[in-house]
Amino acid sequence: MKASELTNELIDVFQSDGVVRIPKVISESEAERFRHAAMRVLDQMQTEAPDNYVGKAFHQKVNIWCQDEIMRELTFHPNLTAMATRLAGTKLRIWHDHILAKMPELSAPTAFHQDLVKWPYDRKSMALSAWIALQDTTVEMGCMSFLSGSHKLMDVRDIATSDQEGWKKEMPDLQWWPRLAIPLQVGDCTFHHGMTFHAAGSNLSEQWRVAHVVIFVDASATYNGKGHIVTDPLDLQVGTLPPDCICPPV
Repeated sequence: MKASELTNELIDVFQSDGVVRIPKVISESEAERFRHAAMRVLDQMQTEAPDNYVGKAFHQKVNIWCQDEIMRELTFHPNLTAMATRLAGTKLRIWHDHILAKMPELSAPTAFHQDLVKWPYDRKSMALSAWIALQDTTVEMGCMSFLSGSHKLMDVRDIATSDQEGWKKEMPDLQWWPRLAIPLQVGDCTFHHGMTFHAAGSNLSEQWRVAHVVIFVDASATYNGKGHIVTDPLDLQVGTLPPDCICPPV
């Protein structure tokens, strides 16, 4: 789907549910090319630090757009950035991107959590993540699940992605919220709000589950002082914008 084809109904779904599935944001041929590049990065990571691959729920490479020209093309893909801007309804910048992968036959799930509480921006900021499937991603492969409407919950503590019971202890009623498991075909994408509770199951298949995630934030959102791997080296002052060279406007 082209950004110009995005309907008001789909925008309404994003605003009400905190997540929307968009088919074929990139083509299958593009996805194949990007998956090959992502696997090259993952193979290098595994060669350099094999012990880091034991028992983890997922593996990631943050800000790959700064390091790999092919993956940079995906992060700045014009259809992707235009789609995000239309859904957000405001000017955006890229907060960061990352390759996000689950190893084959990996039993570790990713627990329900919110993203924006982990980032150095106000919880009321507009932020959204584009999660692009670089192969068909079924429930058995660990597709994403979301709690519909949970982006309106602003006062929940930061829950670790490894804490399987944390979200239930924090808000027991969340167990009864509508849960959306969204399998994706190659090239499909979910956009979810930074405050939407989401999780991913175990990858029980025999192949890597590889996604590329591009995270956007309101271009006017300012740094609040919270520690984060992207902003820690920058010595930013609270209340200032992140530099365009690190978090470029789109």
